[in-house]
Amino acid sequence: MTQIVYLDQNAWVSLARGSWDKVRYPREHATLTKVVETVQRNHIVVPLTFTNLYETSKINVPYRRANMARVQALISGGTVFRDRRRILAETLSAYIADKCSIPKKKLPPYWFISDLWFESAGDYSPDRYGFEISDRVIEFIRKDPARAMFDYLAFNDEAMRLEAVKRYSRGSADLLALIEVRRGIVANETLALRKRAYAARMIINELDFILATARLLGLAWSTVSDIGSSLVRSMIVDIPVFNVERELVVRLEDQARTISENDLRDMMAFMTALPLADVVVAEKQFVNLARQAQLDKRYDTTLMTSIFDL
Repeated sequence: MTQIVYLDQNAWVSLARGSWDKVRYPREHATLTKVVETVQRNHIVVPLTFTNLYETSKINVPYRRANMARVQALISGGTVFRDRRRILAETLSAYIADKCSIPKKKLPPYWFISDLWFESAGDYSPDRYGFEISDRVIEFIRKDPARAMFDYLAFNDEAMRLEAVKRYSRGSADLLALIEVRRGIVANETLALRKRAYAARMIINELDFILATARLLGLAWSTVSDIGSSLVRSMIVDIPVFNVERELVVRLEDQARTISENDLRDMMAFMTALPLADVVVAEKQFVNLARQAQLDKRYDTTLMTSIFDL
């Protein structure tokens, strides 16, 4: 059976070192060789997340970025985990349908993986992207997803790359400021209360999306009272994207340190990948937070802190 493996950027750095210089990095090279062989035998699939792509695009030294891109494209085959919104939409729709006894077609295997690298940020549609990609271009990418991903990461327009990084960092800074304000408000509260407060905030933020999803299923939902308090509370626990976000955020905010932009990216990757992957290799901090919340047991996901353990 093929397993889904998620590697955070530190794990990819190790593999890229093994690719660059097997004399200086023999252990990394041996691990890289093992991973490639395991992928070729179809024992594992290693999709990237938006976090991986962004971290690679941030590398300012062209030859280092190209080396990382080559390793990531080769091992992932150009595949990515779909974005949070698509994963939430599918799991939320299935959950509401099940709770309301509405027949719904079962999702195909690996529905959460795309061979279009840009769908790690959002499923493609002309309305969502603001422009139309021709069918010929889409077909070209799908013929060789790994090459398309490599070309984007290694040879993207430099001015566009720098502007994208700048805009992302600016947006992250605004979000971090809001997070720090909220941290101050709930700093002295219990974990249980902070979890309830964060759950309420998530429902408020996603209420329009939840109601719209229900209406697509034929339900006449227009307010939170139509959903019902019991179902609202269970959504936070039973829908993986919601549950992982809440469990990790309240624990991350409880730490006595400033939350960074890197934390936001790791959080986003965990929300999408952890419930869907069989194995996650990531930094100790987020692995420890996930273990504290027993997310590995809930989703039957093996958590590791080193690529060498893989």
